[in-house]
Amino acid sequence: MSTAVVLMAYGSPERLDDVPAYYADIRGGRPIKPEQLEDLVERYRRLGIEDGSPLNAITEQTRVALERQLGDVQVFTGMKHWTPRIADAAERALAIGADTVVGLVLAPHWSELSIGGYRDQLEAALAGRAELLFIESRARRRRRLDVLVPERVADGGTVARTGHPRPPRGAAHAGRSQSARLSGGLRRRPSRDPLGPRP
Repeated sequence: MSTAVVLMAYGSPERLDDVPAYYADIRGGRPIKPEQLEDLVERYRRLGIEDGSPLNAITEQTRVALERQLGDVQVFTGMKHWTPRIADAAERALAIGADTVVGLVLAPHWSELSIGGYRDQLEAALAGRAELLFIESRARRRRRLDVLVPERVADGGTVARTGHPRPPRGAAHAGRSQSARLSGGLRRRPSRDPLGPRP
């Protein structure tokens, strides 16, 4: 049996010129008000995205570190709203002969609307051509590694947790919205885990 990991993130424009296309993808074709686009461009400018995305670079560093930790398990990056797409990562996993694909999202919480969207995209891309093991909660990171490399977990391997920082409109606004998303995600977290009960 061959296993591969599809490591998923929200994605980020590589440069300011990419922001309109990126925002259009997020909006799913819905109209974009010019002032909304200008606001998003300015927020990404403050993040330092001129000729390269620090957010995508962090995702790639995470992919490399995870693949190094897993040894002979290949890890492919798939973005929800940018390139490489989740479907591209799934095809690359299948191309190396993977019959089990572990889906892992760089987010610390469960939300059907958010994380469920990643799962749906990956399921659609695999189209039954490989078994999907989707990690629904990053809180069980030790059990996640146990599925992939049990001998390394036994030896005390570690995983660095990360997330996708969204440029805030304001500290107070971001604090309220983030708190609401996290509390809602905790309430809606499914009771059944694909890895089985907690130890």
